[in-house]
Amino acid sequence: MIKMEHKIRNPEIDSLRGLAVLLMVMVHSAATWDPYNTTQTSLLAYFVAGLGGLAAPLFVTIFGWGLIKSTSSYKSNIIKALILFSLQIIVNISSPHLYETFTPGVLSLFAILILLKPLIIYFCKSKSNLLFYLVLFSSIYTIEYFYLNLQGTSDWNSRISVEGPLQMLYHLILTGTYPVFPWITFAIIGAFIGTNISIKERTMPRDKTTTLLILFGILFCLSTLLLSITQDRVWAHPTKGYYLNFFPANIGFITAATTGIFLLWLLIQEFKIHIFSDVGKVSLTVYVVHFIPLTLMSNFEEKYNWAITESSLAVLFYTSSWLLFSYILKKHHYLTIENLIRKFTKP
Repeated sequence: MIKMEHKIRNPEIDSLRGLAVLLMVMVHSAATWDPYNTTQTSLLAYFVAGLGGLAAPLFVTIFGWGLIKSTSSYKSNIIKALILFSLQIIVNISSPHLYETFTPGVLSLFAILILLKPLIIYFCKSKSNLLFYLVLFSSIYTIEYFYLNLQGTSDWNSRISVEGPLQMLYHLILTGTYPVFPWITFAIIGAFIGTNISIKERTMPRDKTTTLLILFGILFCLSTLLLSITQDRVWAHPTKGYYLNFFPANIGFITAATTGIFLLWLLIQEFKIHIFSDVGKVSLTVYVVHFIPLTLMSNFEEKYNWAITESSLAVLFYTSSWLLFSYILKKHHYLTIENLIRKFTKP
């Protein structure tokens, strides 16, 4: 992820950013080396899937925080957006087993969010921001229940397939893997937190609103989990979740993910967890580069007949190895994509 602020670094934010990208590495490696293609419904599976499900929402939320803190000019933001679009194509080309060349993804989402920065800032600093959030969540709910196909289907191939410029535009806005709607919600939440963070302490506010939002989210998750058990439905799943669904992202997923983000943010802030901060400083580099080894090793679970134990160990080792990679890059920062972007956008 692009660091939108360079003069004053916040180690907690860097750690959150690093945790987000490591969770994304975990999700992608688990998807690559999964020896099974079944719907897991155990509590352990829900816990692991829950952490993985927080990866992209946390990534986008921290990006929104960076947007509100950035002092970059609009010209610099246009350059960053063009670089992010180009990096998305590079990621797609390096991962042909996952994406088509022009499939929009999380980096293209970041590019669009940078261009929408003035609008995001306006709503976050406006006195009517509560009304805006209500309208946004109401729109997601309305589309989800009354216009079922507007956000596309849960079929992965249909969400990555790009047969022309018009379909690519649809994927960018509504029907892709990380479309602007409704994923802009997380960026706005991050920007809103950024506008309310104490300048002196640079921490998330611990007020009644934050507490109530967390309690509401926990109550929502527990009640829907109990309902899914009694109704014998899949509670949460990337494509088959009845209450929490990732592709497309439904209102239940957004509510649960927002709750998880608040809890992680407060946890890292309260205990001053900085173990992931080095990864956070080079998160964009880690995100782009980690696809290359995965592509080269994408058939290992079949080639070596891995069971769930071998696959799990491979995911754990591969994910944790990026902690060492980021430590090495810390001493050679001139090799990072972040440094390249700084050079292109330097005044």
